[in-house]
Amino acid sequence: MPIDPMTKMNISLVAIALMFVCNFMVLYARKTKNGLVSFLLKTVAFLMLLAVFVMILIVIFA
Repeated sequence: MPIDPMTKMNISLVAIALMFVCNFMVLYARKTKNGLVSFLLKTVAFLMLLAVFVMILIVIFA
């Protein structure tokens, strides 16, 4: 099922925004002293990056 170009653009912009959010989450996680909070932030950032990867695949192959 093809996706119209405007929807592809919106998906790619959301993916870019999520990459920035993941970057800042990892930077903040490195500065925190609490190991549990740092681990949780890094885990959430990794899961968000997996979602970004899926979005990029949708944009490229749809």
